[in-house]
Amino acid sequence: MKKLLHAKFSRKRFVFIFTLLACLIFAASPGIFAADDAPRISIENEPHIGEQVILSAQTARMPNNASLGWSVAPTTGKNPVRISLRSGGREFAFTPVDTEPIKVNAYIEDSNGNIISTSEITIVPKEFNVNISTVIDKPLTLWDSTKRVNYSLSPDILLADSPVRIKAEITPDFRGDHSFQWNADASTAIISPDNEGIFIKRSQIGDSVITVTAFNSAGIKLGSGTRIIKITLPTYVYQNSANERNAWTTWQNAQELWDSKNYAEAVQTATNALKLSPRDPEISNGLKVMTADFERFNRASKLREEAAGLISQQKFDDALQRLRSAQVIWPLDDGATSIRNAEQNAEKQRQLIQQATWLKDTASAYDNERLYEDALDYYAKSLEIYRLEGVAERIESIKTRLSRIASADRYAGEGNRLEREGKLQEAFNMYNASAQLNSDAALTQHIKELASIVQRRERQAKTLFNEARQRQSKNQNQEALKLYRESLLLSPTDDAASRVRQLERTIRLPQGTVLRTPEDFGIGTKADALKFVQEGDELYNQGKLEEAAAKYRRAQSISSSPEIQSWLERIEANIRERRSVQAANELITRANQLYNQGKTKEAIELYKQSLTTHANPQIEAFLKNQGK
Repeated sequence: MKKLLHAKFSRKRFVFIFTLLACLIFAASPGIFAADDAPRISIENEPHIGEQVILSAQTARMPNNASLGWSVAPTTGKNPVRISLRSGGREFAFTPVDTEPIKVNAYIEDSNGNIISTSEITIVPKEFNVNISTVIDKPLTLWDSTKRVNYSLSPDILLADSPVRIKAEITPDFRGDHSFQWNADASTAIISPDNEGIFIKRSQIGDSVITVTAFNSAGIKLGSGTRIIKITLPTYVYQNSANERNAWTTWQNAQELWDSKNYAEAVQTATNALKLSPRDPEISNGLKVMTADFERFNRASKLREEAAGLISQQKFDDALQRLRSAQVIWPLDDGATSIRNAEQNAEKQRQLIQQATWLKDTASAYDNERLYEDALDYYAKSLEIYRLEGVAERIESIKTRLSRIASADRYAGEGNRLEREGKLQEAFNMYNASAQLNSDAALTQHIKELASIVQRRERQAKTLFNEARQRQSKNQNQEALKLYRESLLLSPTDDAASRVRQLERTIRLPQGTVLRTPEDFGIGTKADALKFVQEGDELYNQGKLEEAAAKYRRAQSISSSPEIQSWLERIEANIRERRSVQAANELITRANQLYNQGKTKEAIELYKQSLTTHANPQIEAFLKNQGK
């Protein structure tokens, strides 16, 4: 048995040979043992580090008293471990610990210890592939404020400052117990690691570099893998979406409260909804309507309280007036009953007068609310029952008023259209005609502003015209043509138009020439400001914050608005935040590269510099751990 165990030593390397006599001895026919009868070695599976390799030896025939033996020797690396024989010596197993080649011999030995035949195979173990992937149980959702629904984002869109599940898989499958060791770059935090994966969190958008190494139960490294996990969705975008979603839910709650007649609570809830999403037009307009209705409800309630006091004093006429006004302002189911009860307490002989007065008071209430058609109807009914003083005259006055309002509305609408088309003088004339028919404080103020703008444009147009004449006198015709055309854009005149036609007979402005508009001279109208606001809203919805801010600034320079200013400040804050995050991330990325190259000192300086650009809790924690 001792002859079956061989060991060889040399100066350059240590060779470990494990030999064991096979348990099976087969009878063989007498004769010469041929080379073709050497053992044929086969391998059961592709060899990998840390996983047992199983070799099998097959022999065509075995001489009498001969035995099968094995030897194993690494060429340059470490000795394999867990070496054993199986199936009576015909299978040979061992576990590689590195990727260096391993030579394995299977041989047949006679009873005297002489090797009759031998076969050799070289095994080159490989590392396992360790793949890293994200585990998305449920994709992120954002709120579509136009369709009022949530929509799911692509699973590869990950949220900053939120845990992301990461797992690792070994390929091919490892047959045995294993564990993982995880590492991340300094800007990424590892949360709750376990055998199958980890949670990571990055406070800002950017790339997280994740590395994992797999080991078997004996601590042998099986392989490793690295992946860059892109965190692409900023926290503020997700928070804004959540605010808009919560705003809509809160607004629906406000509507339910209103329908259940909890008016005060409904208005407060709707106000909270608007705070969450101040630019939601449906909530904003709905709150305006709700607030106006609540004001009417309070007015009606006050009138009913006054009526109750008058009834207690037997002042039925005055009480009826208040009850009827309250019912017009805010009708109640029992409002008509209250009015009838009050009427029954009035004197019989005044029944006709009271009925006529009721109709007159109701008409007057509609009149005060500017519901003129209803007012006319009730005035006519009152007049049929009893000819009260002033009713007929009021009917004629309302008819005249309605006619004037209709004409005024037509003139105002035409003026608005002309203003949007840039025809300010024509719009000014239409507005004046409307104001003469129906006095309106807002329209009067707009007329004053428009008159000022027209005058300023005329002055600027004259200045441009005079400058163009000077250029033309110096044969600077292209510059003169440009100034004449800009003058026409500000305030058209026959003289400027004539000079443009004269110059364009011989010259043309260079392609791509940009003419200055009234807005460039700070002489825009509210219609111009509205146009820029609408363009800014469209750019904002596309995520183009810088371009949107430029549009809002132009609108604000034309027509100052606290709402636009507040919204502009929020956008500019987001732009500054985005730029500082991008600058910090660029520094962190460079620091990560230096850190991975072993240049720790240079990396730490860049990490510190990134903190001066934008705060990052993970970087601060990393530097603290480094004693920096």
